[in-house]
Amino acid sequence: MSSSALRTSMLNTFRRHPRVRIPTPFACELAWRDEQRWFGKSVHGAGVVYDLSLRGMRVSTEAPIKPGDHVSVLIRLPRQVAPAEITVATVRWTKDQTYGLAFQRLSPASQGRLRKYMTVLSKGFEKPLLSAL
Repeated sequence: MSSSALRTSMLNTFRRHPRVRIPTPFACELAWRDEQRWFGKSVHGAGVVYDLSLRGMRVSTEAPIKPGDHVSVLIRLPRQVAPAEITVATVRWTKDQTYGLAFQRLSPASQGRLRKYMTVLSKGFEKPLLSAL
């Protein structure tokens, strides 16, 4: 087991919701949930997902978000037809255009998609099983 895999495994023993590192980062779309935006325009931004749990994710983006902001996130999980939609996520922390998002609201269908994807990744069967999702 590599040192990074061992560290991730050790960290997950302390987490309520285990996190998986994404082997090939994938895109997501962010939209602000706050109602008071300039002229009422919806602001959107693209991001890249690096790790994921059932309660949050780490994403990098050039979008101007900050801790405390509420966003909605559309995640296009690899090899899945329908995206997972997180209705409300709160920005918890930031470091160099990388952000930690905590999921506040997501549908049971989206939670199921996340759970299946994470199960496949945690077992190391990404390629053969993802096509069945």
